[in-house]
Amino acid sequence: MDGDSAKPVERQTFEREKPEEEGAFNVLAVGVDRRPDGDPESTGVRADALMLARVFPETGEVRLVSIPRDLFIEISPGVEDRVNAAYAFGGIEQTVRAVEDHTGAEIDNHAVADFKGFKEVVNAMGGVEVDVAEGGYPAESGIEEGRQRLSGRQALLYARYRGTPGGDLDRMDRQREILSSLRAQAFTATSVVKLPKIARVAGKNTSTDLGFEESVALGRTFLSRGGDAPLETGQLSGEPTTLPDGREVLIPDDEANRLMIEDFLR
Repeated sequence: MDGDSAKPVERQTFEREKPEEEGAFNVLAVGVDRRPDGDPESTGVRADALMLARVFPETGEVRLVSIPRDLFIEISPGVEDRVNAAYAFGGIEQTVRAVEDHTGAEIDNHAVADFKGFKEVVNAMGGVEVDVAEGGYPAESGIEEGRQRLSGRQALLYARYRGTPGGDLDRMDRQREILSSLRAQAFTATSVVKLPKIARVAGKNTSTDLGFEESVALGRTFLSRGGDAPLETGQLSGEPTTLPDGREVLIPDDEANRLMIEDFLR
């Protein structure tokens, strides 16, 4: 593994804190490319998007914290690498352990979705409307500056594009923008009737350990307040660094990230 060449360094990991509000639970959402054999857990698959979600069923509030895929953390005892490498070497179980150990946020459940499913969900919803900032997107994508409706193919390109000045940080902003827009759009009159189809498409392309009670709680969260429920977003941060072996990573900003996680868990 390319992480073996990096000598572990001492850095802060945050003390685990139990959620203070009864009923709230945390979900780690991971986006991956599905391999040709159709198994998202195949060897070598790296997570392309990671996001922590904290769900409050009683109020409908959802908090999201994006995790940069290049964040350089300990992914297994004594081995540091980009956080997205944890999925390649140990699947969702190792990814959950690495994120928990680094942030101290206890992860109750996980969901792994492949990008083919993302495109199908967006298409099933009739596209997703976003306000595209200037970014120099490939001409063949058909993505232009300004408010527009993106197809599933375009939305995936928009969510994964790293060619803007902010690179991966801009990309995470776009991912949260798309999720927020999809959430609000799901409860419009034209989309509600499509929800059964959307649920089938999402279920076919998602692997999760959410049980019946958690699924019901999630459904209640979205249905009780719909697109008007609070949605807070943020992202972990780090300093861009080139390692001696040439890899470009983000060295975590421990203090800023500690405050971010504290706010996430409040």
